[in-house]
Amino acid sequence: MQHRGVLGALTLGAAALVVPHSAVAGAWNQPKGQGQAIVKYEPVWSIHGFDEDGDRVRLHHERLDHVASLWAEYGVTDNLTVLLKTDWQDADDRMRSFRGMGPTELGGRWQFLSKGPSVASLQATYVTDSDGRNAAWGSPGQGAEEFDLRLLAGHTFVGSRSKFVEVQLARRWRDELPTETRIEATAGMHMARHYTIMAQVYAGQGEAEQNEVGARWLTAEISSIRHWDNWSAQFGWRSTVAGRKVNAGDGPIVALWRRF
Repeated sequence: MQHRGVLGALTLGAAALVVPHSAVAGAWNQPKGQGQAIVKYEPVWSIHGFDEDGDRVRLHHERLDHVASLWAEYGVTDNLTVLLKTDWQDADDRMRSFRGMGPTELGGRWQFLSKGPSVASLQATYVTDSDGRNAAWGSPGQGAEEFDLRLLAGHTFVGSRSKFVEVQLARRWRDELPTETRIEATAGMHMARHYTIMAQVYAGQGEAEQNEVGARWLTAEISSIRHWDNWSAQFGWRSTVAGRKVNAGDGPIVALWRRF
């Protein structure tokens, strides 16, 4: 399912991938003059979906979505990071299909608090219109413009195996599509010098329109990351475990990170 901007954030945006000390993102800002890029590929299979009552039902037609995305960020100052996200989509459910570039998301993140192991940031992004799917539950081309505003907070726990948690609260205003409220959380642990495991949850709900209930989703993800100097590779699995008016999508995650 495309839920983070809209894979996005994401928002790959996202994208709440946080690996302190070896790769920085989410509430942790990029240091001045440093950045990173993440290229990700996500195929998502949907045989079932969730109806307006939240019951799991079989789809009339199976759906397979392919999304290849790029997320890049760069530290302008130690407190300000600029962001870019775009993707390429290939989706076909036999009724609606699209193949081509998806929306482009531009914005910035301001880290207003850094106290010991805790940080907090504000992030704002603008999403351009696209002929692609701007929402997994929408038709291709729906949603001319979007604006996303979110609060991010993270905390690290130092020990023999350092751990971290991060939470993002977001509001996404959309043209031609319902406004969304999102909650996204990440927890991770460094298993060894070069390995990190992460568990992530993405939840959200669209506002009701014209007496119709809005879409709702709860997606869980688990992944592992292997680090090599300025490179990292991520492998994982994502599944939409509950929802309303969305597909019950499942699929692997493969990503390559490069810090510069």
